[in-house]
Amino acid sequence: MRRHKRPHVPSAAPTIVYGANPVLELLASAPESVEQLWIAAEAEAARVRAAAADAGVAIEHVDRPTLDRLSGGGHHQGIAARTRPFAYAELDDILDAGAGLLVALDGITDPQNLGAIVRSAEVLGAGGLILPRDRSAAVTPAVVRASAGATVHLPITQVVNLVRALESAKERGYWTVALALDGPSTFQQLPELERALLVVGSEGKGARPLVLEACDFRVRIPQAGRVGSLNASVAAAIGLYAVGERLREGARKPRPR
Repeated sequence: MRRHKRPHVPSAAPTIVYGANPVLELLASAPESVEQLWIAAEAEAARVRAAAADAGVAIEHVDRPTLDRLSGGGHHQGIAARTRPFAYAELDDILDAGAGLLVALDGITDPQNLGAIVRSAEVLGAGGLILPRDRSAAVTPAVVRASAGATVHLPITQVVNLVRALESAKERGYWTVALALDGPSTFQQLPELERALLVVGSEGKGARPLVLEACDFRVRIPQAGRVGSLNASVAAAIGLYAVGERLREGARKPRPR
């Protein structure tokens, strides 16, 4: 059956991005998403001004108290931008794109953790990220900033039922690999993979039992220290790299003729 692409679903509010590097990333990669750009008159913002001129984005000069209010007291460096509402991708579009590596999150409620995971996923070659609509952080200004602009590049979707989304991924040829403290396998024990979807749960609790049951593999990150668990974003980065290595190993192995 042919699937029809549906329009992207925006979030409820526009996003305020502040700080020189995140704003530069926006201007470089998605200038059409910038609705308004504010710069304090005395700010050292030559690169941002040049990038805005190249992108055809107008600059509005404001005082620092205005930027303090817009950024919620964050470290804005005299620079902030308002983007159009974040557009979530459709799950079918991400799955049908056929990327070798995807990531799904279950119970990640801290915006800083979500932003850090988005950044790691984009840097380590993931083709998309799946979020549950409930019991999960959404893409907010804090997430955009923590991602260092990676939300511009990485397709992100929200789903009502994460287990159903994992089943849809399996139908497209993805092996689902969940991080679990008590996982029976290590990454080195995984079979050769051509496509994989890494599932990362919350710090301490991990993914929910129903989500774990829906996964093909449960793997652990060997730990030698005394602390009970890794930060969720650190565990995600390790998992993304390790699963990516298995994918690369499978791709390097000669295929029989």
